[in-house]
Amino acid sequence: MLKTNSKKAIENIKNYIIDNFNFCNYDDGTTEEPTTFSEIAKFIYNCFLTEKRYNEGYKGYTEQQLFFDWCSGLPSVLDTCYFYNRSAVEDLKNILEETEAEAGQYTEQDAEKLLTNLIYREIKTEGQKC
Repeated sequence: MLKTNSKKAIENIKNYIIDNFNFCNYDDGTTEEPTTFSEIAKFIYNCFLTEKRYNEGYKGYTEQQLFFDWCSGLPSVLDTCYFYNRSAVEDLKNILEETEAEAGQYTEQDAEKLLTNLIYREIKTEGQKC
């Protein structure tokens, strides 16, 4: 089992984000599709800010809470179907290279929260870079 802040876990999270990125609904013909992790993370972060952050109904929420809510709403730019029809426990198990016993310690809700927080950490870190 990898620690969530290990280099390998961070690399696995970044690859997970790249693999679950979907540009097709945002292709307006004027924007070039992001290809590197840095470009993808910045694009996702900006989509999140545009779609969620300034919504009047969420005053008092932290940005991380808004990101969790945004992800649970299944945004089209990032496949977060682990909230709906895919196992967050299984996704987290693969990212952290866990055994079945280690993965079995998480409920689906705990795994959804941890996985979303890991995604948020990497997207925010990269998305805030100039």
